Amino acid sequence: MDDGRPLEEVLERVESANAYIGAAPIVEALRRRADVVVTGRSTDTALTYAPMIHAFGWAWNDWDRIAHGIVAGHVNECGAQVTGGNCLVDWKTVPGLADVGYPIVEASPEGPFVLTKHAGTGGRVNPAVVKEQIVYEMGDPAEYITPDGIADFTTIRLEEVGPDRVRVSGVRGRPLTDRLKVSIAYSAGYKAVGTLVYAWPEAVEKARAADRVLRERLNRLGLRFDEVRTEFVGWNATHGPLAGAPPEDLPEVELRVAVKSADRAAVERFTREIAPLVLSGPPSVTGFAGGRPRVQDVVAYWPALVDRQEIEPHLVVEVVEA
Repeated sequence: MDDGRPLEEVLERVESANAYIGAAPIVEALRRRADVVVTGRSTDTALTYAPMIHAFGWAWNDWDRIAHGIVAGHVNECGAQVTGGNCLVDWKTVPGLADVGYPIVEASPEGPFVLTKHAGTGGRVNPAVVKEQIVYEMGDPAEYITPDGIADFTTIRLEEVGPDRVRVSGVRGRPLTDRLKVSIAYSAGYKAVGTLVYAWPEAVEKARAADRVLRERLNRLGLRFDEVRTEFVGWNATHGPLAGAPPEDLPEVELRVAVKSADRAAVERFTREIAPLVLSGPPSVTGFAGGRPRVQDVVAYWPALVDRQEIEPHLVVEVVEA
């Protein structure tokens, strides 16, 4: 999906492939009175709107009602993120996050729903908090695609109807597409990450010098990597180039260096070059504990599309007594 490359390029290294399926198998399991439903890779949103389709008897081509269910699933899928957690708006005043309440969707047969949480729990539900969750993981807001339909998020209307109660309405939907998304994982080599902490004074300058020393040693050893990435935690690890120049006189900064390569031996050798920096590199270093960095497999993500007729006719629902 990203660049049109053929899957044949990595086919021999594929570890798994999971199609995102919709609500139909869940609805069928509920129809058969299942108490617990264990699915394949259903979409996050389907876990919410499948019970709505089951309870209200919505038609599969009732696009506006299904679109409301999709929005309900989207705001519900990250739990407390829609009840005040991970919220930037007035975050200092969000109360009781140690006992945060999780979202409740009060659904209606017509589609619109009220989002709330249990009384007496921490957190906050208001339009500003809900808006932050709505734009989370968002591509084209007018075309939020799921296996069961497309929701137009530009049509969402929010109304505060009481303390910690927000009504969501007005969502318009469109027909489903002829393809499903497939999440493919494939082996993409090896990586390792090493860290050291440099203290005041001149913490950033020391960390930069250590990075130069490390890279020179790796070059002298003849090691070649697909990627070498350096971050200075406390200065630019979050914002990268947007961080600009480092603030003067930081009290401390963590040097974090990561390498990636198809050659496991090269990555393994990198892990042996971190500890020597403690006594043969710049001064005032700490934070080295737990032994050498660990070599890890890199499992990369290959998003793709598949004709839904290759998947849906083969879905099976079994209900058993446990």
